[in-house]
Formats: sequence, structure tokens, C-alpha cells
Amino acid sequence: MVFAPPDRIVTDRLVIRRESADDAAVVADAIDRNRTRLLPWMSWATGEAAEVSTQVARIAGASEQWDAGDMFDYSIFDLVDGSFMGKIGLHRRIGPHGIELGYWLDAEAEGRGVMTEATTALMKVALELDEIDRVEIHCDEANLRSQAVPRRVGFALDRIENRPIAAASETGRHMVWVYQPDCR
Repeated sequence: MVFAPPDRIVTDRLVIRRESADDAAVVADAIDRNRTRLLPWMSWATGEAAEVSTQVARIAGASEQWDAGDMFDYSIFDLVDGSFMGKIGLHRRIGPHGIELGYWLDAEAEGRGVMTEATTALMKVALELDEIDRVEIHCDEANLRSQAVPRRVGFALDRIENRPIAAASETGRHMVWVYQPDCR
């Protein structure tokens, strides 16, 4: 039985690994550098989130959620130079047999296929977990960069739901992309 994904996943160009408290400073710095571009889509991207102490606390909470099997939070690093490239994670919050995949990318890593590669790897790992037969990616209809990833990886747009607006650039039209191998 596979209850949790591996702590570390290596692809052709990336190391995708479970976060530790040692990552707090690099994540806080990336949030600070990317706040302007993240905040329109992610209301958590605040000055407080860019503080190392906030990231230490968040990582500790994420570790507890990992151990409970509720969320599996990773950081993405360049395989060659070890630079931080973004974050990706799996969340058990969409009901039975499904898991949600979420992500954000450092601006310096954009346009190189990093998130496509990371999403493909994590999607495969997610489908190896017990009782998981579908992976979902959720994003606002106006977030063109976020919706490009599931398109490239082979997800199908399942539905658009009306949801309360949570960030400045959201429309409230929430796209739900689904990858379900048995349905292809």
C-alpha cells in the first residue's frame, strides 16, 4: 500500500523534494521577489508570507499535514545548480479517489517547461497512491499561465464552477481540470 508519495523525485532537469525548515529562507526570498506577479492569483502572497519566520511555521504545518496524509508539499530545484524554481504540491481536499495538484513558479524559471515537467512527474506519483484514480488542477479562468499547464500535460477541462473571488485578478469562474487515466 502506498499512503504517501516519495520525499524526493528526480526528473531530467529537476529535483522535486519535500520541504524542510532549511528551505524557509529560499522560499521566503522567492515569494518576496515574485509577490507582484503572484498576488493577483494567490491571496497568500503577502509581505508576511515573504518572512522567513512565516515560512518556518508554514513548513512545520506542512510537515504535520504530510505525516497525516492530507497534503504533500514540495519545492522544485534545478538538478544542476540547485537553484529554487518554485513549489508544487498534492492536496487531499477534493473528495474520495481524487487529489488536487497546485503549483507556482519563480519568474526566473518561466518559459522553460519547468512546471510542465514537475506536474507530469507529480501527477504520475499521485496516481500510484492508494485509492487515487484522478488528479485535478484548479485555477481561475483568467489565469492563462496556470491553465496552460494542464492543457500541455493532458488534463481535460471537466467543468467551470462559480466561486467567490479570493484574489484581485480572479473572475470567480473556477476551472477544474481532470486527469483520469482510465477515462482516456
